[in-house]
Amino acid sequence: MNNKVKLGIFVLAGLFAVLASIVAVGNFSLARTYTVYVYFDNASGLVKKAKVKIAGVDIGVLKDVELAGSKARLRLAINENVALYQDAKAAIVSMGIIGTRYIDINPGDPSLPRVRDGDTIASTDEGSLEQTLTRIADKISSALDDINGGKNGNMFGNLADAVRDLKSILHNIAGQNEKITSSINNINNFSYNLAQITAQNKQDIRDAISNMRDIAEKVDKMVAKIYQGDGPLGALINDEDMSQELRETVTNAKEALASAKVTLDGLKDTIGRANKLQFSWNYLGRYNMRDEKFRNDLGIKIAPSEEKFYYVGISNVADSKDAKTQDEKDSMNTLDALLGFRFDKFEVYGGIMRGTAGGGIGYSFFEPIYAPYRKLQAFVNVYNISRTGATSKPEVDLGVRFGFTKWLYAGVMVEDTLYRSALTPYIKIEINDRDLAALLGIISIAAVSTK
Repeated sequence: MNNKVKLGIFVLAGLFAVLASIVAVGNFSLARTYTVYVYFDNASGLVKKAKVKIAGVDIGVLKDVELAGSKARLRLAINENVALYQDAKAAIVSMGIIGTRYIDINPGDPSLPRVRDGDTIASTDEGSLEQTLTRIADKISSALDDINGGKNGNMFGNLADAVRDLKSILHNIAGQNEKITSSINNINNFSYNLAQITAQNKQDIRDAISNMRDIAEKVDKMVAKIYQGDGPLGALINDEDMSQELRETVTNAKEALASAKVTLDGLKDTIGRANKLQFSWNYLGRYNMRDEKFRNDLGIKIAPSEEKFYYVGISNVADSKDAKTQDEKDSMNTLDALLGFRFDKFEVYGGIMRGTAGGGIGYSFFEPIYAPYRKLQAFVNVYNISRTGATSKPEVDLGVRFGFTKWLYAGVMVEDTLYRSALTPYIKIEINDRDLAALLGIISIAAVSTK
């Protein structure tokens, strides 16, 4: 085993060690919250991202509310360091009578098993202000029924319960007394200041009213002169020919403005499309350990949106004079022209690959496939499907690469897996070019403007 083979094996082992370290100790799949579901008969007044609390302390937020049958299904995101237990209960609570609503949770008995991600906990309406008022009304109604029926014992018990609940509400209102008093004081201060300003500026107010009367009289005189035909404006109004010419001028101006609006809409659409374009220069340097040769690929990727991209480039960039065989010469400076579509974690692409028909699939393990930086990505390329000669099997490349920065990647692939299986370490440099996108936008705007 020569040194180059040993070097390749060492590089491959190192890359897989890095991958294992990333998966083992990385934070890609670690979540800071876990999900808990709860059902309520009525979730009115709750807004998305409403607070979730225990004893008045924030422990999470409301992520989503959806209808499940005849009930409201709430999805709560609970901080991972907060433990809830199997008998935990949730209630919708209001901060005062007109305050915002939040979800209050009783965490339950610590001796029971903990609630896990995706579990459902019970709900209770005991903390709802509306439920309290309803109970009071029911108890008063029951007391009145007892009076009519002569059941004095039940009557006094119901009245006592109603008074206790009413005291609870009055205590809640008393908690808002300071805010109400502050608001009244602010209104009093504003009224006092307004009275002082009015008293100090009475003469100025009289002068302003007098000036307004003078202006109104002058406007009346000016309008009368215009209708009588005095001055150029009066002549314009009373001269039919001049009025017709003015109408035609206004009509022409409207048509010009409409045409300008169409042009501006075209420019706006062109500028919007140019701003969404993403250009990136791509360089791939790979060392084929079977052939013991280093090869270069150059290209440019154009992405008009996150869901679609184009790639144009040259594979095996080299001087054909250095080729020793005709097959090696034919593989140099071949065209790549691909159209690709992206989804959340994977992409598919096809077209011309190394001068032949081909395509492939890429998958990103952690970030979306369209993200500007992907920590770990794998791919499969299939091309030269109609290959003849020593084998009729197409060329298949399998590879994986790691992202070290937003522009530098390193990886390893097995080229021509079905025939020669050449291990090929490689590096990839991907540089975004915003200037090229801006230049293309300027050219597009100039083209629209000359139409």
